[in-house]
Amino acid sequence: MSSCGDSFRTNGRVNTLGTGDIFGENEKPELPENGSSPEGGLPFSMSRRDVLDSLKDRGFRFDHRKGQNFLFDGNLLRALVRDSGVSGGSTVLEVGPGAGTLTSALLGHGCHVIAVEVDPILVEHLRTEFGDSELKVVEADALATKNRLSEPLLSALPQGEFHLVANLPYSIASPLVCMLVEQCPQMASFSVLVQREVAERWVAGPATREYGTSSVLLGFLGEARIMRHVPPHAFIPAPRVESSFVRWQRSWPVPEVPKGWMALVRECFQGRRKSLSRLLGKKGVKSWSVTGVEPGTRPDQVSPEQWVELAHICLAANLDDD
Repeated sequence: MSSCGDSFRTNGRVNTLGTGDIFGENEKPELPENGSSPEGGLPFSMSRRDVLDSLKDRGFRFDHRKGQNFLFDGNLLRALVRDSGVSGGSTVLEVGPGAGTLTSALLGHGCHVIAVEVDPILVEHLRTEFGDSELKVVEADALATKNRLSEPLLSALPQGEFHLVANLPYSIASPLVCMLVEQCPQMASFSVLVQREVAERWVAGPATREYGTSSVLLGFLGEARIMRHVPPHAFIPAPRVESSFVRWQRSWPVPEVPKGWMALVRECFQGRRKSLSRLLGKKGVKSWSVTGVEPGTRPDQVSPEQWVELAHICLAANLDDD
């Protein structure tokens, strides 16, 4: 666990948390060593032991391949909902609700929740526990493939504004979030628990080791911020890595981007140590004029805004060739 006064980055800008790394400014509830919650601390009537015993009776066993690491500390769960910035009446997509502890905190906040869960035992638990609440449970995998959102997920999404708030399975976090950001402009924000390494890539700025394609995407279309870090012992079972809660807010109005701009970014980042003159030259772009971008500039030194300018230039060059 990091020490008091740990820092977070917002698109490359360093900011400082007010207190310890798991909690935000002016709040530091007691976090037990075993992921439990004080008596009555959970955001529903059942205790941690009751929940785990109920799941065991249904035949549930933790499966690390599904990224099943549950949160049971009520103070932390409510803090995550506050960090997300969602208001009562908001529609929230929760992928991987698990035992439903964050689900319950969201419902208690007055949100309408669409929960997408792949484990049939957990689906049964959620439907039984929450009954006729403002919860819609969708039994499905969120991804059809690593590069495609599943049809059940897409069909469940509202036409109007929604927010993603979730303790995401680590194995699907980055592709899921990036595809939702790219393909669903009605998603106004996401606030998710992910592996700390992934979170640091999402908020990284140009010319840093962590800066990559997801940094470009999220940095141009909105603003990402690490709200807090969460140690392994906050979860049951404890993962092997530290986690971070990231909040991203989409810019409004939604910025216009040229067709295929992220395909260009991803292709160029495959040669992140090569110069742009070499990478773009292979695409037939021999010269360009973008402020701050020289022929010898590498992909990981280009800001999100500069990438959009370069994408416009590449698109125009391809149209001219046609």
